[in-house]
Amino acid sequence: MHSNKFPPNPTLKEGFFSRSVYEEAINRYPTVVELVKKKAKENKDKTWLIFEDGRSFTYEDIDILSDSLAGGFYELGVRENDKVAIYAYNSPEWIFSYFGILKTGAIPVTVNTGFIKDPLIYNLSASNSKFLIIDYRLLKAYKDVEIELNNIDTVIIIGNGNISYGHLPIKPYVYFDDVMAKQSSTKLEIMKYAKDPCAMILTSGTTGPSKVVVDANAQFISTALFMADAGGVTEDSTVYVYLPLFHIMALDLATISSMLANARMILVEKFTASSFWHDIKKYDVTHFHAVGPILEMLFKNPPSPLEKDHGQLVAIAYCSKEVWSLAKERFNISITGGYGSTEVGIPVSSPYNLVISGHNPPGSCGRVGPHVEVKVMDDNGRILPSGQIGEIVVRPGMPWTIFLEYYEMPKQTVEAFKGLWFHTGDAGYFDEQGYLYFVDRVKDAIRRKGENISSYEVEQVLLKNPDVVEAAVVPAPSEVGEDEVMAVIATKPGEEVSLENIFNFCLENMPSFWVPRYIRIVKGLPRTPTGRIEKFKLRNEGVTEDTYDMKNYIRK
Repeated sequence: MHSNKFPPNPTLKEGFFSRSVYEEAINRYPTVVELVKKKAKENKDKTWLIFEDGRSFTYEDIDILSDSLAGGFYELGVRENDKVAIYAYNSPEWIFSYFGILKTGAIPVTVNTGFIKDPLIYNLSASNSKFLIIDYRLLKAYKDVEIELNNIDTVIIIGNGNISYGHLPIKPYVYFDDVMAKQSSTKLEIMKYAKDPCAMILTSGTTGPSKVVVDANAQFISTALFMADAGGVTEDSTVYVYLPLFHIMALDLATISSMLANARMILVEKFTASSFWHDIKKYDVTHFHAVGPILEMLFKNPPSPLEKDHGQLVAIAYCSKEVWSLAKERFNISITGGYGSTEVGIPVSSPYNLVISGHNPPGSCGRVGPHVEVKVMDDNGRILPSGQIGEIVVRPGMPWTIFLEYYEMPKQTVEAFKGLWFHTGDAGYFDEQGYLYFVDRVKDAIRRKGENISSYEVEQVLLKNPDVVEAAVVPAPSEVGEDEVMAVIATKPGEEVSLENIFNFCLENMPSFWVPRYIRIVKGLPRTPTGRIEKFKLRNEGVTEDTYDMKNYIRK
């Protein structure tokens, strides 16, 4: 295939694209930088990005502006393989920064905007970030921990609103607009390859600290194509992006995918249930991506004619069979299904012809894409036949189409790839038709409102409270799907403990989505003879009569 327009129209076929199309994608666009540059030539003055404030940018604009920013970064001292963190809300500046960093040969590090204190320190330290791009509204959170971040040399501030003098960094800082305006005499000619990193993204820890996932260019390109393939994203499509760009779903599956497909992208700062359908109508949206309880949150809105006042609308999403069926009926949408992670992108979804006809089974993840291999394996490393539950394992079907490593964690990287398969820690099974079904998480992680949460890391914060002697964090059922966070804690014998003080401690020291909804105080945690906490007992007991529901607690 060597036509000028790529990829082929995914709506004019049955099944997925052939493997040769995926190979062609990586040959044409071996890196994200090459994708930006070549799409600028292919689409020129076609609008790619529209932000909620009315600003719009063509494909050429994106290339030119990210070139300017790359030059500014270079003049600031950013060099090849430096780690540059982005701690900012969704905006065009976030996207310019991501592309600009890559054009200097440096590696973008994404930072969850909900992180404060220890999680923020860990994200920036574990990634060895040297530069920090930050939204001015997040300066206080950074300033609170600046003294702990010796690795940060320079801070680049997006926006210059009402910034308190006390929130300005001690370290050298510049404003984003000034960096963009810098004139560089150096023409950057950085050669990168499909195997090179294009992002470093923190993923949830399970039995230990969170890991920094190093994702490859080929992984981003192949996953982006797979999302266009399954969703039927074409040059006439409009993709609505409301999920945070620091997650792989918004960054690769939506943003990079929309560019690869020559589509138009609408970007908003955050999801708002009350404005969702207004935006779908206003921008004539054809595709949106959904994680976690997004569909359940939309169910809570009163029924409105706007819910169905749209054209063909595809949700690139995974949800339970019940939610899937209700959403299709109430919102008149098609749902792709999907399975994936930061490490493997999305290796499983459904072919577009089955998605649009509604023939992909509700609740299924879908079928394996052409760019990867996915199996279900037992504890002894044997591949299981259809119908049997085991651990979902993944490996690249083409070079570099899953992640490269856990940054500076060689032992954990090797363990994750035992038997030359990446072990996801998730349990599932295939049916006779080749559809994958997710059953449960083997890993000791919690998923709340679309965020993966490390129980280990929440426990480590709780243990810093002088009143807490032991802590175990487990998932509890939520009314809107996924999990709530439940903390079971043991305190000093014979001492009175203020539940409010513990909860306020959580509010002050954790991202909001980590803060436990349920707190249970016990005399001691159940343990094995070797001293390990028996979390399965706590999970099975669930929300007991002596558990406090902090949902309606108002901080005093």
